[in-house]
Amino acid sequence: MSYIPAEVLSNDNVYGQYFFITVRILNSYRKTPLPPQFAVVWVPGVDLIPLSYALASGKVVGFFYKVVGEGTKALSMRSRGDVIGVSEPLGRWYIPQGGDVVFLAGGAGIAPFLLYLKYVESPRGVWGVRQGELAARLVELFPKLKSLLVASEDCTYGLCGKLTDYVDRVPIGRDTEVLISGPSDMVREVCRRFRDLKFSRAYVIAESMVKCGIGVCGSCLVGNVLLCKDGPVVGCNYFE
Repeated sequence: MSYIPAEVLSNDNVYGQYFFITVRILNSYRKTPLPPQFAVVWVPGVDLIPLSYALASGKVVGFFYKVVGEGTKALSMRSRGDVIGVSEPLGRWYIPQGGDVVFLAGGAGIAPFLLYLKYVESPRGVWGVRQGELAARLVELFPKLKSLLVASEDCTYGLCGKLTDYVDRVPIGRDTEVLISGPSDMVREVCRRFRDLKFSRAYVIAESMVKCGIGVCGSCLVGNVLLCKDGPVVGCNYFE
């Protein structure tokens, strides 16, 4: 996989271990990133990190991420003017056409939905967070998030509790498409609920480590789907 040099424009600490980095692609992308595509971000000398696009405007792209290991820790320490590497957009884009869509996101799983806000006028769904302050600060950056129900486990913002406590509050019709992103335990529980309801239009935006980016190494295989080529949207049946 090749990486395009990208200059860091900003790398803001949104709250706690959550950051939003914006970079300028120094060469040209062959194609415009569309939701829920992702890139592999290269922190020189440290690690490769697959991240969903949260912002895409010309040569400026952005990623919302949580510090969870050495790679993301090193990324969080990059500042304005530093250069990192960013791959071409990976995976297939998926924008529901003419129908109703519901977003269900847990924690940093909100990342791919941030780019969807560019294409969905009035998003519906639930975002679950542990700390309400994270939601409050990200809503300031992305005001459209106000249309989502927010459930905070510390009960300081929106509804009190977990995402799974409030899924039933979102009207879901026969033609609704549901997109799910977040921790695996949350994803499995939500998918189990839809299975019990015999609802077949629920899909997961899956995340996995990507290496070659061309579907050869198999490191991003989920079920029989290669995320870098045919994902990252897969059926709920892979997570039951």
